[in-house]
Amino acid sequence: MVTFYLLFAIVYGLLILRLSKVWRPVSLLAYTQESNESVTIIVPFRNEEQNLKLLFDSIIKLSFRPFQVVFVNDDSQDQGQIILEGLIDQNQDLDIQFEILENYGKGKKDAVNTAIKRANGKFILTTDADCILPPHWIETMLNHLSKPIVRMTAGPVMTLGGKSFFDHFQQIEWTSILLVTQAGFELGNPIMCSAANMAYEKTTFDEIKPYRDNSRHLSGDDEFLLKKMVSTYGADAVVYIPHNLVWTKPQISWRDLFSQRIRWISKWRFHKSFNHAFFTLIPMIIQLIFISSFVLVFQGKTGIIVFLILWITKCLVEGKVLSKVLHSFNIKHEALMYFLTSILHPVYVFSIGIGSLFGKFEWKGRSSSHLL
Repeated sequence: MVTFYLLFAIVYGLLILRLSKVWRPVSLLAYTQESNESVTIIVPFRNEEQNLKLLFDSIIKLSFRPFQVVFVNDDSQDQGQIILEGLIDQNQDLDIQFEILENYGKGKKDAVNTAIKRANGKFILTTDADCILPPHWIETMLNHLSKPIVRMTAGPVMTLGGKSFFDHFQQIEWTSILLVTQAGFELGNPIMCSAANMAYEKTTFDEIKPYRDNSRHLSGDDEFLLKKMVSTYGADAVVYIPHNLVWTKPQISWRDLFSQRIRWISKWRFHKSFNHAFFTLIPMIIQLIFISSFVLVFQGKTGIIVFLILWITKCLVEGKVLSKVLHSFNIKHEALMYFLTSILHPVYVFSIGIGSLFGKFEWKGRSSSHLL
């Protein structure tokens, strides 16, 4: 038993250090705009009255012109649409065409399909209502899509910072998601991306019909689209752009964070993919090993030494690797934040894994029975 945990500490440390190699330094591109490029940004929203103004402000600051924005109201129960209508009325002089549509169905897939039918852009960019976009977001996406082989681009999403440990935890935990996402793309086996930062040609979407076989599941619009892109055109057709960062609002409570993550993880069983199931299961197994390592403290002096080696290796290696990613976005945290996150993370991940198998949750007023 002691030997197993010692070997695991060595292997885990080396794998995490190896994983960090896939995160490339920020590359600066020349932001160019071709005159014949037409763009539509799609924004589904549901109960987002607290977030829509921040998103809208970032949209009107985008450097690309002109473009269309299609907001799709997914059965909101708040004043979000009224807020949007007021913002649009105040910005009629901009070279931006705004539209607000009612979702003809339910969920983000139907919302995207609703918007696609009204989109007049050659290129479709999607984001979420609780996001803030970088000024050169559109040009960066299109620069990569201009390559003939590329059919889809995606980028990272990061929570806005805060002062509490919960805020720090979310940023550090998000970083691990970004790292695994980038690794999947680099290894030619992309397994996830975010619809909050995504682009593709409208004709490509129409051609592959990504939601035809999974429309009954209200979530998963991004991952189902990614899988369909890869299966149709190959892994080289999708590109991850690690420096084109979109910001999003952090969750306000642990309950909301768990609900969001359980919703994400629960989609694994609908992909019908061994790779997706494998990469969903592996993190749970790894974290279970860390949790079970507490039995070492009852194995005498040798067991305690190995226990300390295992957890010290985990904290040091994870802190080094995750801080490297965050530093590329000019985000810094104290060493204590990385240490506390490393200690808490195994229980957090394992709890989410169990919740995805057996738990029920709610998200934006909908239960898990509707979302999955």
